[in-house]
Amino acid sequence: LSAWRCLRHLWLGPHKLMQHGVAAESSISDQGLLILASGCAGLQDLTVTSRGITDVGCAALLRGCRELRRLRLGGRGLTDASLEVLQGLTQPRLERFALWFSGVSAEGLRRAGETMPWTYFDIEVAEVST
Repeated sequence: LSAWRCLRHLWLGPHKLMQHGVAAESSISDQGLLILASGCAGLQDLTVTSRGITDVGCAALLRGCRELRRLRLGGRGLTDASLEVLQGLTQPRLERFALWFSGVSAEGLRRAGETMPWTYFDIEVAEVST
């Protein structure tokens, strides 16, 4: 991964195809995101859709890739905890944070919008079953 230190943009798992039911997600896991976070600190734009990622991988990216401007992640393992990690960091460059197929609640999204108005959030809120 040391040869990828100059990597700035990475797309793993296209979101649009998944919306239509095509199995086009990547098989990357939290471990893979940890490797990316430690080896690609200059990453500016990342898109990953995978059932294998959780708040742990998201937190590693937010802490390790301080140059991120756009972060788009898809996976049910992503919850309000990812937004809480972001709130605790000084991440002035992050312009857009998207979470697809996530477990983020409407309340978590509301709090994030209030505390981080400089970041545009594109988050699919988890449906609450009654």
